Amino acid sequence: MNLYRELAKILDVDESLISRCPRPEMGDLSLPCFVLAKKEGVAPADVMPRYAKRALESELVADVKPMGAYLNFFINKNYLTKAVLNELKEVKFPNIGENKVVCIDYCSVNLAKYLHIGHFTTTIIGESLARICEALGYKVVRINYVGDYGTPFGKMVVAYKLWGNKEEIEERGMDAIQDLYVKFCADENEELLEKARYASSQIEKKSGTEYEIYKWIIDITIEETKRLISRMGISFDDWRGESTYNDKMEEPLEEIRLAGLSKVENGATIIDMNEYNLGVCVLKRSDGASLYVTRDLAAVEDRYNRYHFDEMLYVTASQQNSHFAKLFKICELLNKPYADKLHHIAYGMFSLPEGKIASRKGKQALFQDILDEAENEAYEVVKNRNLSEEKKDKIVKNVALSAISFSILKVDRIKDKVFDLKKAVSFDGETGPYIQYTYARCNSLIKKYLENYEFNDEIMPNFQNSAAGFALIKLLADRDEIILTAKERYEPSLISRYLLDICQIFNTYYNETRIVTEDEQESAGKINFVRTIKNVLEADMKLVCINPIDEM
Repeated sequence: MNLYRELAKILDVDESLISRCPRPEMGDLSLPCFVLAKKEGVAPADVMPRYAKRALESELVADVKPMGAYLNFFINKNYLTKAVLNELKEVKFPNIGENKVVCIDYCSVNLAKYLHIGHFTTTIIGESLARICEALGYKVVRINYVGDYGTPFGKMVVAYKLWGNKEEIEERGMDAIQDLYVKFCADENEELLEKARYASSQIEKKSGTEYEIYKWIIDITIEETKRLISRMGISFDDWRGESTYNDKMEEPLEEIRLAGLSKVENGATIIDMNEYNLGVCVLKRSDGASLYVTRDLAAVEDRYNRYHFDEMLYVTASQQNSHFAKLFKICELLNKPYADKLHHIAYGMFSLPEGKIASRKGKQALFQDILDEAENEAYEVVKNRNLSEEKKDKIVKNVALSAISFSILKVDRIKDKVFDLKKAVSFDGETGPYIQYTYARCNSLIKKYLENYEFNDEIMPNFQNSAAGFALIKLLADRDEIILTAKERYEPSLISRYLLDICQIFNTYYNETRIVTEDEQESAGKINFVRTIKNVLEADMKLVCINPIDEM
């Protein structure tokens, strides 16, 4: 239930005029009567009785108080409690995406390198957006547009031919491949580079043993990437990478030329975009090599023809702003039917406090190292709990994932984030495990209640003397609007903050209230409320990549 909309309808005013009161003692919602009075050429006091009468004739409003030029409304607690809890007997999402397709390009791992800390942000934000869109009824296509093209792969092939061992690569996988690549770079000279250039040309032509070795290496690295990403409960629908479009780039280049947008300067094909404050866009270098924007033009055309998307989201760092501004502008200038459907979901950097997690390879912390270390920290938190080892193992994996995910999703995506692992796995504070702990607490209360009573969802709690209880009811009333706004702004942090608000206020309510008592009717109303909180948490925490844990 949208309280703003409901009250605006009762008062017959524009919804944008309704605001929340800054303090509960002032009321719940407020109307600026001076705005309405100005339109009629009268004083605010002259219009107040009319709107107060309309409000008090409704079931929604219990009392009205003028405060200066504002009219403040106190919501009928019993009416709203019943309305919200009945509405949430079955927790659903607004269905706004029926028959619509959203493609989301995220993760985009370079198969020549390890997955590292930088991949967490794109992967978690992209997956959260995918889950939000799916919940709202959209068909979602998850795309991992892998980097599987370029000189590094020629170097890998040459390194394998010179120093590689098939059995070792099959045993050690990505580690063995990276060791060969590092050796090539350490020994690099003109002779080796010439061999790498030849291998790259063979890969482009899909010819010779070089291409066969390249395909074998790609298969190994993709499987390794899938294994790591599956640890986060994520899978992709489309793994086609840059090499898919290697022989399709002449089409967009010719289309741009025929549209009169491009020109050749010093042997390079460019578009002068200075009139749009976008500088110069290079489509093809003087040596004939194409660039990312050319491949992206071919890729977006292919995706539109293949998936007929209504939205195409690119989840990458804010450093790519210029690239996507140019890409989208070219699509607009070409009058592409999807030009207004493209969105760059930019985000800030995700880093670690220096020296906190040592990487096995170089200075950049690797994806796998961070996952492993998060699980180690989570185990330290739960190791002394009276649970079976099997349950501890499940909790450890889920806590580790929620710690990483929530550290990314609890703040605005554009902001830089520093990942403090010890804080992130804590069951206190603004963390994913805190939300999991609150969910488990709800489960524990329900279990205790069912030892003596049966559910009766017709009995409602009474929040006349519980500020925390009624604050939660108002939060639950806001749920649909929060999720819809998160989708509209592509901002999962709105849902994360909403979940934190629910958990913080619920734990205040829990500490103030004896929920399961000897009074069956009173307990039934309270547990009906607790069960609603639990069901909302269960549905919505998944949207921000947190798995519910029944017992902690």
